[in-house]
Parts: sequence; structure tokens; C-alpha cells
Amino acid sequence: MKHKIRHILMILGCLVALSCNSQKKEDDKLIGKWQGGLKDSKTGGLIDHIVLEFTNDGKFLQHVGEGQMKNTVESTYELRDDKIITIEKDTKEKAESKYTIKNDTLIILYEGMENKYIKLKQ
Repeated sequence: MKHKIRHILMILGCLVALSCNSQKKEDDKLIGKWQGGLKDSKTGGLIDHIVLEFTNDGKFLQHVGEGQMKNTVESTYELRDDKIITIEKDTKEKAESKYTIKNDTLIILYEGMENKYIKLKQ
């Protein structure tokens, strides 16, 4: 009897571990660079040129601006369900956004604003 209970607990433990791992899913389509514009959440107007970069090792880089005005914000990211969860490296600020990918277009819904990014060919 003890052996059966131990066996059942081991199986349950494996199932719990597997279900946790499946939540941190990979989305190979997301990996790479995406170009778009950053919109003002109040006016909906275009603020700046932006390139989002997602790497295989969980890094998320936001390249904002162009030329000498270019600034890069480093973060980490993970995927959960249909959301991208980012944590900024310097401030440790956490953000969560819904996303979808259709063909070569990444659509991110953040603070009620829908931003579209086109996949850059590497």
C-alpha cells in the first residue's frame, strides 16, 4: 500500500512539473528582430521608431530611436499563454502584454494600444 501511494505521488509530482514547464512555452516565431513604431497611449500618435529583439536565451532588447539618438533598453522575457512578460534589467520593472503573430507581423497589445511590428529579414 505504501509503495502504491509513493508511486501515485511520484506520478503527480511529474505531472505538476510538466504542467509548469508547458506554461513557459517557447514561440520560435517570436525570435528575431521586429520593426515598428511606438505609439503614445493617450493620443495614439507615433512617438518614435523602435526595433524589438527577442533572443533564444530569454533576452528582450528594445532599440528606440535612430542614429545618435538610438537608445537600447535591456530586459528579459518569458511567455505565458498569449502574453509576453518582461522584466527590465536596470529598473526590475515588470510588464505584461498580450501578443499575436500573423505571418510576418507581431501585434502587441499594451495599455490598451495595439502596436504592430514587421519581422526584419536576417
